[in-house]
Amino acid sequence: MTKKNLVETSIEFGGFYESVHESRIDYMISSYYEDNNYPEYNFDNIDYKKTFKSYIDDWASKFRSFIFNEYQVDISFNDLKLYSPKYYNYDTDNIDCKVNFDEMITLNKKILTNIDFLDWLKERTESYSGYISFYTFEEAKDNKNNILIKYVLEFLANQFNEKCDCVEFDIILLKEKVA
Repeated sequence: MTKKNLVETSIEFGGFYESVHESRIDYMISSYYEDNNYPEYNFDNIDYKKTFKSYIDDWASKFRSFIFNEYQVDISFNDLKLYSPKYYNYDTDNIDCKVNFDEMITLNKKILTNIDFLDWLKERTESYSGYISFYTFEEAKDNKNNILIKYVLEFLANQFNEKCDCVEFDIILLKEKVA
């Protein structure tokens, strides 16, 4: 696969700020710390950047499997990077990645036959008081600027998050326990 065949996109997976994903990480940290066998696993000693990376790597792997199992389309996510906004009042974390152009087209075509997706896309691209959509429904559906994959992945991520509580990740410490 050449770099020429890759398309940059992002996955709106729900982010880590006040989300189910943050809750899973907090729960794991708490369970380590509260059993008194791992006092170094306290919230001040967690390398969140590396922990989030571990989380999104496994999340994306399981998301790929979900898409294959539910829609019979194999799409790989390359060069995963977490984008975190400076302020969370307008945006949340996203997974920036690259996808293969042919895989993207196959997934887009498959999802465009889904009535629930089309209804969701129509609502998602509708402007209203206080919000102006960057793309109209027709522009998104027609894949202007390769935008359709972003909507498709957000729609599928919402489905996946409702069904999956299976993410496996490592809690990475800032510093090791001093003996």
